[in-house]
Amino acid sequence: MIFDKPSSVDLLAAISHFLDTKIKPEVPAHLAFKIRIVENVLNIVIREIEKGDELSNEVINQLQGLIAADAPTIEALALLIKDEKIDLEDQDLKDLLVTLSKNKIAVDNPNYSTFKKLIK
Repeated sequence: MIFDKPSSVDLLAAISHFLDTKIKPEVPAHLAFKIRIVENVLNIVIREIEKGDELSNEVINQLQGLIAADAPTIEALALLIKDEKIDLEDQDLKDLLVTLSKNKIAVDNPNYSTFKKLIK
């Protein structure tokens, strides 16, 4: 990559840390709550940058095993389910949906208790 340090992840992490340690302690509780929301968004972006391709590829690989298409999509899967062309009891479908949910939660909120159960 042509960009030197700090990386975009480093910069986002620095902003999150700055908000958490320098700004949040100095503002009223209602503003601290809003800062926490911003920190959560920054951390989602960081996780998506760091893990997004890997997690997406895992789902795409499973999707390709379920849908016979050059570029299968979640939307195509939804249509097949809606049109009852894929059985809801299909174990590959169930496995894909678990992987999809697990991978989305890994980015959105890896501290979510259900996620912790899924990865065990």
